[in-house]
Amino acid sequence: MEWVIATFRHMAGVWEERAGKMGSVKPGHRAYALRETERWNRWAGIAQIEFAKVTGVEETPPTTK
Repeated sequence: MEWVIATFRHMAGVWEERAGKMGSVKPGHRAYALRETERWNRWAGIAQIEFAKVTGVEETPPTTK
């Protein structure tokens, strides 16, 4: 379950980085990347809440690299 949340957070970071690289040159591309960032963050939050219901653990411990 931790891997799912970590993957969702990672993907949010990937899209956030992409949005940052777009700047104002490609506003449509930047908007799409920001939407994807929000989507992945939302999924991470939902997964964390749903997993907490199953496991009884409020927060997942941070992963180590």
